[in-house]
Amino acid sequence: MGLPVDILSREESYSVICEWFKAGIRKPKIIVTAYSEFFVNARRDKDFAKIMKKADLVTPDGKSVLAAVKYGERTQKLKNSKTQNSSGFFNIFRFLGEGLKVGGEILSDKVGESVTGVWLFDKITQNATRNNWRIFVLGGWEDVSGEVTRMLLKRFPNMKIAYDAGESLVGSDPATDRRVVEKINKFKPDFLFVQYRPVVQEKWIASHIGNLKVGVAMGIGGTLDEYSGKLSPAPSWMERRGLKWLWRLVIQPRRWKRMIDAVIVFPLLVFKQSLKQEV
Repeated sequence: MGLPVDILSREESYSVICEWFKAGIRKPKIIVTAYSEFFVNARRDKDFAKIMKKADLVTPDGKSVLAAVKYGERTQKLKNSKTQNSSGFFNIFRFLGEGLKVGGEILSDKVGESVTGVWLFDKITQNATRNNWRIFVLGGWEDVSGEVTRMLLKRFPNMKIAYDAGESLVGSDPATDRRVVEKINKFKPDFLFVQYRPVVQEKWIASHIGNLKVGVAMGIGGTLDEYSGKLSPAPSWMERRGLKWLWRLVIQPRRWKRMIDAVIVFPLLVFKQSLKQEV
């Protein structure tokens, strides 16, 4: 759909980040952990689409994103095949068939390895002390950023870490925003993790990145809530089979509108796009 995603394993993604530091980071890097809703939002919001396109690393945060890439590759092969001149009506049925096959592969855990914000946060913080990385945690509201910071310091007493709850309503308090930026720059973190809600956090990072003294900035969605135990993580078998959305819907019914984008709108957009692709 004209938007990037880096199809790398979890360890490969982490290796890319480590290479940035080995090479020396001259200007801040931005990581976007993109799940299906991001691609739907980017279709509606051109500014957000630009942010995704300019990001230094866009990881597939969810099986549906990996499935969409696999589906796109297969439908393109069908277009390149000898039956290329088949009618559009026939193509619809062929492409629907491929979609059902890929759907089965999601449930069978055969579409690849998602690289989630939760996993990256955990992996980076686990290795922060060893690599002498400085960590700054922003947002999450109430005291979740402070709670997670204290949890990390309990696990890793020598970790260099700071935090701030940030703005309660992003964009409504310029004074707090300026104070936060000054606090971040004074600390000079290697990693800035921002939990200001999906899309909002990426826009905040993009709008401030030119003034931030950081190595890597990344939006982390509900990672702090999950890490602190405020939000129960999906069972591993559900996450491996692309059913994390269902778990979230069960424990957070208020997310039903977001689930429509993730489970219905996104697949429809991918299918519609497959019919438009040129050979």
